[in-house]
Amino acid sequence: MDPGPIKDPKYPGMNFHQLEIFYAVAGRRSISGAAAELHLTQPAVSLQIRALEKACGLLLFERGGPQLRLTQAGEALYRCAVSILHTREEARRLMDELGAATKGKLVLGANTTGGMYLLPRLVRAFRDRYPETEITLQVDATERLYESALQNVLDMALVGGPTVDRRFGVEPVCADNVVLIVSPSHPFAARRSIAVRELKAQPCILPQLGSRTRQLVERRLKAAGVTPAVVMQLSGTEAVKKAVEANLGIGFVSSYAVEREAALGDLRLVAIDGFEITRHMELIYRRQKYFSPVAERFRQFAHDYAAHVKPIGPGRVARRRPAREA
Repeated sequence: MDPGPIKDPKYPGMNFHQLEIFYAVAGRRSISGAAAELHLTQPAVSLQIRALEKACGLLLFERGGPQLRLTQAGEALYRCAVSILHTREEARRLMDELGAATKGKLVLGANTTGGMYLLPRLVRAFRDRYPETEITLQVDATERLYESALQNVLDMALVGGPTVDRRFGVEPVCADNVVLIVSPSHPFAARRSIAVRELKAQPCILPQLGSRTRQLVERRLKAAGVTPAVVMQLSGTEAVKKAVEANLGIGFVSSYAVEREAALGDLRLVAIDGFEITRHMELIYRRQKYFSPVAERFRQFAHDYAAHVKPIGPGRVARRRPAREA
């Protein structure tokens, strides 16, 4: 049901229904794609877009190509629409939760480390205790998670610190060691520790540019007088682990990402004399955000759960690999 016009004397015809249609068209860059998504006819979608452009007094799309393109005004309105529509959804959700405190929805975000190796355990434990809670998880780059949190798309996100932006509330949850990993056949694998200067001659495999882990590793190594010889930059921690396992180079990853491989002996964690990279995994959210009862419950649960989470480090003894069947 259309909730009616937004009460703005300058744009009297703009309403939520038009914004929803605009949001779908802008996301798909297609009238037909948006019509199929919204279960509307193409003429109905086109009519609402024209009405919205008339209300704004500006063109929102460039027509004529194989795909629609947003104008500068369209880009600006799209950013606003993301925030407006998700804020409306949050308001509805909060009212529903206040009416039924035992149920609720959570939209959580996490970067690669948090989203693949830590947050799923936390969510599973939370769902075991509160099975009625509906949880949506968004795994993305940290910078995009920041943007989503500011736009109210996310209730909160688990990211690798430090987060210094004052627009966010930041709560350290648990420690994370970024560790040196090598293949079992690498010469470092048989040693108890190495000197940091020995890293200079080693081909190094790191996540792609923009990765917070990579930024942290390069910053700390530079402070120790080492510029890593990066021979491969890969998309994602799993790709880095596989390349190191194949002995294509050494690598640095979160300790949470290699617990299984360290236990099985597929990868070795190597200590570096007098050198450690430790950070905190942090819960971040928009400052002054109102937490629904279920969000507040998850927030406290995350701290209680993380108090028992201990990252592994170099010196972890691998368990014997199970015998393979013939």
